[in-house]
Amino acid sequence: MSTLNLTFTNNSGHHNKNVSIGFVPGSTTAAFNITNATDNSAINELNYNYSGTGNWYTLTELQNGVNITNFSGRIYVCYDGAWAVQGNGYEPAQAVNDPNFYLRYDKMEITFNGDASDVANLTSIDYWSIPMSLSSSFQGSPVAGNSVAGLVGTTTAQDIYNTLSNLTPQIPAQLPGIGGPDGSPIQALVPGSFVQYGSGPAPLTTFARIIGPSSYPPIYPNQAIPVTPYALFSGYLTQLINDLGVGTAVGSFIAGLGNGMIATIAGNFEGVGPKVPSSGPQSKQAYNLAATIDNDMNITLTGIVGSGTTTNTTMFFAVDDLLNPSGIYGGNTPFSLNGAASAPPANDVYGWISGDLFSGINIGAIGSLVVDTNNQEVGSLTSSEWFQLPVSMFFGGLQANSACYNQWAAALQPLSQAYSYAYTDRFAHVFASLNPSNVDTLIITLEDDNIIQ
Repeated sequence: MSTLNLTFTNNSGHHNKNVSIGFVPGSTTAAFNITNATDNSAINELNYNYSGTGNWYTLTELQNGVNITNFSGRIYVCYDGAWAVQGNGYEPAQAVNDPNFYLRYDKMEITFNGDASDVANLTSIDYWSIPMSLSSSFQGSPVAGNSVAGLVGTTTAQDIYNTLSNLTPQIPAQLPGIGGPDGSPIQALVPGSFVQYGSGPAPLTTFARIIGPSSYPPIYPNQAIPVTPYALFSGYLTQLINDLGVGTAVGSFIAGLGNGMIATIAGNFEGVGPKVPSSGPQSKQAYNLAATIDNDMNITLTGIVGSGTTTNTTMFFAVDDLLNPSGIYGGNTPFSLNGAASAPPANDVYGWISGDLFSGINIGAIGSLVVDTNNQEVGSLTSSEWFQLPVSMFFGGLQANSACYNQWAAALQPLSQAYSYAYTDRFAHVFASLNPSNVDTLIITLEDDNIIQ
């Protein structure tokens, strides 16, 4: 049975005793076997048999790291005070009424069960707070090319803080009486600048985190506090209707597209797991579907999935689901498959197809007139061809209007190798391999925390 030694290098400037680590499995039924490398004592899940504070471990306690036999989930890092567990399965919400909202924490993700396909990654999809990096070694020697940089090149934590802060100006909710004892509107701003909410804790005076676009509450139509500093994709979809919508001539704007057709979603799905099923939605198969938009901004995919030769698949994405922060931004838009009730994307061919569509909008490829090296308009390419283009072409390179791509992902892409949105792995390096044949140690480096607000 393979074991991974996971260690911590603390370059943050925070004392080891003020850095807390917690382990949260992604499933309550998944195997969880982790021990302290110092004394071989069992490491407990953060939320297991909690007694208010949860099972946190300081870096002083984990000075030699931990040994992992089975774990798939998130490793949380907290500075200067760990958050208190609120119940079984709890992880803090990015909302001002969460009692742990104002604390400083971040996370990375890992899957290790001794399989060749095991990986680790950094994620800044929901928010950005603590800069960290991943590297690996085998039998005492570094594994070349198997690292994930939380700070690329000479980038500093202050650089990312400044860049992301510029994306989150003060935008009032326009709803009186929500934001504090004086009844002033709450601001969509860097946490720590909020006023106290209800009976919750007073905000810290230092930096907590910057919230990404997918973590804001539902806002379309007015389902919750209608506040976000990020552009909704309604402007982008409206532009697609104007350029390629129903009634436009095919080929008049982009070759092969028009009269409602906005893209071709086509490619090959490699299947799920180290033992890919031979049939069903998790099996290896090709897909080729036409993406169309109606005048209400609903999107429909129609075409072939698998070995069929006729149009046999329809995936319908409603505008309300697309435009909510968890939709296009979060990569989690529910859809109706062949007329069935809508459900979020799953880990199968249909989820993969959804990822192509969402990625095309996030990077600005859909409807783009920019040409590639073969003098083809990017919008006319199939979805799988988009991800073969140089990353430097994406976002502002494909769309002149900054409201027509994911500004958060665009800002993070040159600064960090963390996931900046749900499908960053379609085109960028985000994983460190944990294949036990050539990796026996994973190092989490807590980078220099040089943020000055």
